[in-house]
Amino acid sequence: MLRQLFKLLASLLLLLVLLSCSTHGKAEEKNPLPFVDEDWGDGLKVLTTFKPAKCEHKAKASDIVHYHYVGRLGMDGRTFGKSFDYNSPYIVALGQGRIIAGMDRGLLGMCLWERRRITIPPHLGYGERGVGSTIPPNSTLVFYVRLIKLERSGFSLGEDQSIEGLWKSGLASYTQQEWQPTVDLLEEALKLYHLYENVTLECLKNCSIEVPPQLNETQKAVLTAAVNDDSLTSQFLVYAARSKCLVQCKNRQLPYKLRTPDGEVLAAFRRHEPYSYLHYSYFKLGNIEEGAKCLFTYCFSHTETMCSEGLVYYRRHLGLRDDEVVYRIPGKLPHHKAFLVAKTAYENKEWHKSVDSFESALVLYHEALERCQLVCEDSVHINMSQGVSVQKKAKFDQHGLSVDSMEYYTLLTTIIRELLGCRIGCVKKLATVEGVHIDNYLENHFHYLQFNYYKLGMLEKAAETAATYLVLDPSSVVMNQNVHLYTSKLNVPAESFVPRKEYVSMSSRWEAVKQLLHFAEARVQKKKVGLMGDPSVHSITRQEL
Repeated sequence: MLRQLFKLLASLLLLLVLLSCSTHGKAEEKNPLPFVDEDWGDGLKVLTTFKPAKCEHKAKASDIVHYHYVGRLGMDGRTFGKSFDYNSPYIVALGQGRIIAGMDRGLLGMCLWERRRITIPPHLGYGERGVGSTIPPNSTLVFYVRLIKLERSGFSLGEDQSIEGLWKSGLASYTQQEWQPTVDLLEEALKLYHLYENVTLECLKNCSIEVPPQLNETQKAVLTAAVNDDSLTSQFLVYAARSKCLVQCKNRQLPYKLRTPDGEVLAAFRRHEPYSYLHYSYFKLGNIEEGAKCLFTYCFSHTETMCSEGLVYYRRHLGLRDDEVVYRIPGKLPHHKAFLVAKTAYENKEWHKSVDSFESALVLYHEALERCQLVCEDSVHINMSQGVSVQKKAKFDQHGLSVDSMEYYTLLTTIIRELLGCRIGCVKKLATVEGVHIDNYLENHFHYLQFNYYKLGMLEKAAETAATYLVLDPSSVVMNQNVHLYTSKLNVPAESFVPRKEYVSMSSRWEAVKQLLHFAEARVQKKKVGLMGDPSVHSITRQEL
């Protein structure tokens, strides 16, 4: 009985296998391979055996291609060469006649990681001469190739890039007057830079904590030896805590292989220096409009002859008014645009328009200032982490201090030159309008506003803006005279001269910065060389604030 049952089961299994094979055979007949030989003319044939789903870049003439190959004779399939024998891909520039004509043509249009079988007739290969005993005369050649790397204008396509690498390659192309490669490289670098900045700004906002880090006893002893003022020590620790939080946040959120740039390179991007090179490259390529955008962006924070003369040229060439600004930063219109519109309206005695535009300019100014000063903390951290020498790291290790804890001590000697200097630089940078530095730039908003409100008969608002101006510049002779005129001639009550609260707070914060600077200069710079760093490090002076 059991034998009969086993036979029945075996028969059923055999039947299922046969049915499966029959069905599979029919399916294959209905679904031929998607890739077929393509006739490229002159006897050249190309069969694509694999093509990636996403193909952003294709090989073209002048590209440098890196590919592996296996070469066989068409007559008998005998292998006459393969790149794997040399443990490296074959590297060549296309369209330069450096390889046989059939291969030069057969690689065109190939995607990164694509695989092809390229059949080359004798006249597009080695022809009647052949290659010694390896390739007989008049041989048809069959190459199986796989493209593994594609270079164009000095950088690899389809691979993760560093901001530094693209920046240096772009500068090299600029030096060689290769304008299109310069544009390609620097535009790619700017894409990565903006990605880095967006992540960094988000991390900086998330890391705005007020809780100082926990220190072990050794760390406390070293820090206590450096500073004796508990309130100011806590301020330093807040900066240290933010720095530690920042590096951890960026490590989590930055895309794979997009590492933190070198401090000097990042500073160049934050000064908009790539736009200076892009401006001239686009100009040489005949793209005047894009060149103008790049120069306007560069001159956002620079004062030099190129800005004053170049902007006049572009305005005339593009027919732009004096208050029109074309700008390249994605999603951002600078406060300068609103300032220029407001100033033009003031000169045309359009008081309402001038008021609205100056008030808008103040909102945009604060957004730009907050962004710039937030980024300063990132700059401080980068310069600290990248600037610690091997010798100094060894000293920290001897005292049982981790790499993260280095921030607490190097901060004491670098915060003066780096953080405070950077924040002061933000104010100077935002006060540069189209290549011209405007003294008392922020204060001027309120100078114009108080006169606009006066002309509109809105004396209380005029008093408010005059008082706000004096919070920012108490020694102004002109504004003090205006206040006297408001009270003595126009009977504006003294209680109307109440400054805007946010500017009172701003003035207080700057006073605190001065105190912190004075403390750091008095305490830190006098320390001996040792764990606390070199006391000869130059610091900015109080007067520079």
